[in-house]
Order: sequence, then structure tokens, then C-alpha cells
Amino acid sequence: MNIQQELTKYISLALQKELPKKTQIKTRFHLLDTIVSILTGRLLPSGKKAFYFSKQQGGIKESTLLGNDIKVSAINAGFSNGMAAHANETDDSHTKGRFHPGCAIIPTTIAIAEKQNLDSDNIIKAIALGYDVGVRLTTSLGYETPKTTTFATHSLGPIFGSAASAGALLKLTHEQCNYLISYTAQQASGLACWNRDPDHIEKAFVFSGMTSRNAIYSALLAKENFTSVTDSLLGERGFHEGFAHNSKPELLVEKLGENFEIDNASLKKWSVGSPIQSMMDAIEYLIKHNDFHFNDIKELTVEIPTDRFHIVNDREIPSISAQHLIAVHLIRKTMGYEEAHNENLFNDPDVVNLRKKIKAISSEELAMARPERQSKITIILNNGKELFYHAKSVRGTPDNQMNEDDIVAKAKRLLSVFKTSQTDDLIDLILHKNFSTEHLTRLCNLNIKD
Repeated sequence: MNIQQELTKYISLALQKELPKKTQIKTRFHLLDTIVSILTGRLLPSGKKAFYFSKQQGGIKESTLLGNDIKVSAINAGFSNGMAAHANETDDSHTKGRFHPGCAIIPTTIAIAEKQNLDSDNIIKAIALGYDVGVRLTTSLGYETPKTTTFATHSLGPIFGSAASAGALLKLTHEQCNYLISYTAQQASGLACWNRDPDHIEKAFVFSGMTSRNAIYSALLAKENFTSVTDSLLGERGFHEGFAHNSKPELLVEKLGENFEIDNASLKKWSVGSPIQSMMDAIEYLIKHNDFHFNDIKELTVEIPTDRFHIVNDREIPSISAQHLIAVHLIRKTMGYEEAHNENLFNDPDVVNLRKKIKAISSEELAMARPERQSKITIILNNGKELFYHAKSVRGTPDNQMNEDDIVAKAKRLLSVFKTSQTDDLIDLILHKNFSTEHLTRLCNLNIKD
């Protein structure tokens, strides 16, 4: 059997296979984390715009715009919930895959599971499948770094991962899964210019809104037997020929069904951009182990990996500005939804004054260091005392994984913005119970305003 056929057969049978217990637990962590991302992301511009757009588009009432009880077509629900999931920079990531899986794969899975009236067992298996396919797809393209290509791995991984999840939930046959892959390949797109988006709206579209929408569309076409070629990935003028830098097709199926990539995915402890996670870990450590006030700081130096320096250095978007978030964390001594996304803090006198004392340095050493995304922070106090911390292993990454207590604490910290005990029931449902999509969407209904 050739590689594409092995992959598509696996997708068609995935829901019949049992996941290891540890993978089931990890998948529930990512499901909860993404639901929190969607609900809180609904409060921000990309989430608001997508909600209003999808509500106006409407369609067959199949799937819920999470945060309310409004139902639209599965395509529109996947788009809206996907846009919201990446709105506030708290969604998960996968370092090897070089994309954010949950913000696209999980909205897609929920939309199709609700359309098909499927339960949590199917949802968990479909999510894990999406991570497996998405990560294998991007790694098979052989991009050494994100700068190797003008295409965005942040859209390629999510669309194929989401398509696999949707296809499995729709119970596509092996033959139909070939159609699924071909129509997904035809719709795969996204350029890395997203990193110049100042408003975080095009970025959310590339990472999750577009990918979820297109993946659902592919799956529905395949279900209706829109026929296609059966070698769209590796055949002549196929996907790999058009997109790969150093094609490694064997990685598409390597240890498929043995190694589950969701086990290797990273959860964020903090609701900020990925390169800033280690900085927030460092600030937390320095506050916990030293007695000082932010007014005692004379100067602060943060060393950032060169390959990520441009993403977070002195940005105008609060949730991805290293200097701003370091200042806010030092002043507030926490980093929740309010601290990360309150734009008024950007002009707060204390924050502005402290931000002026922060110097960022681009570090080639840290760009080469492993694990990735390390940072170093040095604080000089007015009395001359020096404080230093090298954040080597980011909390939430495979090398330093978050446990259930961490996941619950993060969820409660972010969901506290809604001021309702209903969110406690939602956390418990996702982490500990078997549930229907109806029960899940009902607890997600927080009556969030447009």
C-alpha cells in the first residue's frame, strides 16, 4: 500500500481504535484549553467580527456559535469558533509541527460532532487524530525553519489535521478519505505575511478560521462523493511537489497509531504569545524568590532568541509585546485575561515608566538552544542588587508539562472574566465526564454579547 493510501485508510478507521489512557487525558486538557480560548476570544476583535459574520451568514442550524445558543451551518460555526480560538494568544501549539493545532482542529471537531450528534468518546478520538495528521503533514514537507518558505505552516498543518478529524466523524470510507485529502490539498493556502498583521484578525483567519472552514467544506464534499484523484499528496503536480522544501513523505505515516502527537503538543500557562511564555515563567520565579517592588527596578534586560525577536519585540499588540507584558506582570504580580488584553494598561503611567527601563537583546545563543523558546532576564535594582533567571524549559511544553491542577488554575483564571459558577461545571464536564455535544454547548452558553 502506498503512503497516501496508508494514511487515508488510517483516517477511515481511526474512531474504531482505542487511545492510550494518558493520551485521552492529555486530549481532554487540550479540549478544555481550546474551549477557554474560544469563550474568552469571543470578547476580542477577531472573535467578535467572526461571530457577527457567521451569525449573519447563518445556514442550516447544525452547530453552535460557542458562547451563545445560536446555531448556524457547521462551516460557519467552525469558522467563527476557530477565529475566536486564536484571538487571545492562549491556544496550544506544537513546536515540531510549527503550527497551533487546537484553534482549528477542535472547533472543526465540535462543529461536526454536533452536526452528527456524537459524544465525547468520538470527539476525543477525532481531536487526537487531527493532531497526528496535521503534525505529520507539516514535518513531511521538510521546512528547516518557518523562513524556508513563503507558505504558512500555521495554515497547512491545521487544514489537514482538521480535515482528518471531520472526515473521521463523518464516517468517510477509505475511498472517500482520498477525496477528502484531494479537496483539502486544493484548498490549502496561507502566506507567512500573517506576521505583519497589526490587528490579529488576518492572523486568526490564517491559523484557524480559514483552515477550519475549508476543512469542513472538504469533508462535506467527500461525504457527497465529489470524486478526485487518489494521489494528490505525492503524485505528479501534487501537494508535495508544490509545497515541500525537502520532501520526506515517509513521515506522513511514521509510527501512525503508535506515537500520538497530541502527547507532544504544548499548552500555554500564560495568555500571551508563545515566545513570551518563558519570560512570564521567569518573572513569576523572580517575584516568588525575591522581595522587591517594581519601583525598585533601575533597569531590566531580556534576552530573546534571534529567530523570534521580531515577533515580540516592542509590539503594539499587548498580548505579544514582550516589554509590555513583562512590565504588567511585575506590577500586577499575575498574568490573567485582564492583564494580557486590557489595552488601557498600555498607557498606564506605571506600565509606561517601567517599560522604558526594559531593554531587549536579540540572542543567537538562545536561538540555537534546546528546548526552544528560552529567555534570560536580568534585573538591576536601585540598590545595585542583581536578579537573574534563565528560563530554560517553558511550563506547558513536553519537557515541562502542565498537570491537571495547572490546567484548572489557568482555565479559572481566564474564565473568571465571566463571573459565573457555570464555568466550574464546564471544566468538570470536559475533564472528568462522558458528555454529549448538546451538554457541552449548553454549558458553553454564557450569553456573550456581540
